[in-house]
Amino acid sequence: MATKDETTTGTKSAKGAWQGSLLIGLKFALAFLLLPLVIGSTAALQGQIDGFDATIKHTLWSGLVIYLILKFFVYDFSHVYKFGQGMVTFCFQFLKPLVNAASYVIPIYTVFVLLAYAAVAALGQLAAWKSILLTLVSATFSMHIILTAQDLYAKDSVFGKPTYFFGMELVYIIDVFLIALVMNVVLPGFSFIEFFKSLGGVSLGMYKTAFGQLFGF
Repeated sequence: MATKDETTTGTKSAKGAWQGSLLIGLKFALAFLLLPLVIGSTAALQGQIDGFDATIKHTLWSGLVIYLILKFFVYDFSHVYKFGQGMVTFCFQFLKPLVNAASYVIPIYTVFVLLAYAAVAALGQLAAWKSILLTLVSATFSMHIILTAQDLYAKDSVFGKPTYFFGMELVYIIDVFLIALVMNVVLPGFSFIEFFKSLGGVSLGMYKTAFGQLFGF
């Protein structure tokens, strides 16, 4: 016959397992709900990039390709990424609840490069540095997103990776939003207002379609 302590322990274990399963299900549901925002933010950013001339678009795509080639065949940049995370953590150490998340959601190297772009433009030296700086913008942002995904994926040991999917989608949305804000200030021709309108239009359209399919609206 089970003792009172054994019964209590069993009840707590069952309750903990039920709560754990509920939390996993909630994370999957939230990841599904965030998906239109991921697609919308990507489409909005791509729409703004498409508004640039062919040379700038080629330069930005080159940055992504160069980073991928270097990562897979030369150096994985994990130490560079960790150093950047350390800088962000140091800067936000006074905000204890946000310090851990800040290192994931702030692409520090990309911000630095965009600020350098603005400084060079202000000094009238942009013609000589424009291609290099835009390549670095694309390469550093790609590095941040890819290595953040790898880090979050490795830290989630639960079957189906619910924390990874939810966390990575949230990080991606915030990252694109932040980069759009900085690019609006730094890059002539980039409109954050138009970016936001496109993001809202694409995302709301997907939500309406999904809910219409589910509930017959």
